Amino acid sequence: MENGKEEVKTENASDAATDEVKCEKPVSKVEENSIKNEETEEPSSELLNKIRNQIEFYFGDVNMQRDKFLIEQTKLDDGWVPMSIMLNFKMLASMSTDTDVILKALESSELIEIAEDKKKIRRSPKHPLPVYNEEYRKAQEARTAYIKGFPLNDTNIEKLKNFFNDFESFENIIMRKYIDADKKLQFKGSIFVQFKTLEDAKAFMARDSVKYGDTELIRKWSADYSVEKAKEKEERKQKRSEQKAKKNDTGKEKDNEESGEENEKESALPKGCVIHFSDVPDKCTREDIKERLGELQASIAFVDFKMGDKEGWVRLQGENSAKTVVDKMENNKVTIRDKDVACRILEGEEEEKYLAKAKEEMTNSRQKYNKGKRAGKKGRNVQRGQRKRRSSETNDEVPAKKANVE
Repeated sequence: MENGKEEVKTENASDAATDEVKCEKPVSKVEENSIKNEETEEPSSELLNKIRNQIEFYFGDVNMQRDKFLIEQTKLDDGWVPMSIMLNFKMLASMSTDTDVILKALESSELIEIAEDKKKIRRSPKHPLPVYNEEYRKAQEARTAYIKGFPLNDTNIEKLKNFFNDFESFENIIMRKYIDADKKLQFKGSIFVQFKTLEDAKAFMARDSVKYGDTELIRKWSADYSVEKAKEKEERKQKRSEQKAKKNDTGKEKDNEESGEENEKESALPKGCVIHFSDVPDKCTREDIKERLGELQASIAFVDFKMGDKEGWVRLQGENSAKTVVDKMENNKVTIRDKDVACRILEGEEEEKYLAKAKEEMTNSRQKYNKGKRAGKKGRNVQRGQRKRRSSETNDEVPAKKANVE
């Protein structure tokens, strides 16, 4: 048999012979009594050969390891498949819907049997299917060639099959394709050809020259192509890793250079950003304050207040941001929980003292956080070597050592 199918192909070609075959599914249900004789003339030998090759492909080793629909059909009646089912396959139906023409094409086939009633066909029991295991997959790959150099446009499976009919016998042709930005399939200009036998594959690869038109074709064994692609993929991966590491190193250097400036910026709190409020209602919460000032479009950095206190402070984001918010208040007051809360902007020495205190608290908080992170990492490392007893009351308690036995 000599046939092929168009396939979308990825860069990894290691399973070209087995994983690239897509099953041709039925497109509609065609009843046997609705099949009409569309051939008004005696079919040509070329048409008969095309029909035989297509059906031999359907029942061939390559397709029968993947075509779930046809596999299920062959299980229903000792391998026999009705002609009405076969005519559901669009490629065959495009060649002919006349069962007499199709059966005539199969008379010369060694692979296909025709039933006595002329209403069904099957793969001959004289040609049992192979066992589709790893050994078979490797054998398929061993007789598969990667070939590149075909025109990107105006190349189809029929043209490729006609071209390879002049060479050694083949079982399958796979056109490698990709999906472009418009979600359309585009031919890559390369194919995989699985030959009938390893000897056929070797004979093809041993040819001094194979041209498609005026173009010398590039030929490689499928296995070699897969190794090359795997190596290229690994090199790209390594290159990306190196670029990422270099970028990180550059980023660290930049961070180190700017860390002093950043720390200085963090510690330099803006002026004119602190609002002091007093006469706070008893049940007032920080959320109440944030919500009320938020209604005045205040960008709050921190609320310095505990429920039950009679006064507190709100530090805003941005230089002189407090004035903008206070100007929106009526008589420098806001109503919180049905009580007027007096607000004023900290200025002069009072502001300096408050910002200094705020910076000190921020520094202490940051150091405490970093210390906690380091302790957490250390604790995780310790847990790998020993487990803390559940009865331990403090983190500092160390389990007693076992007594040495003499």
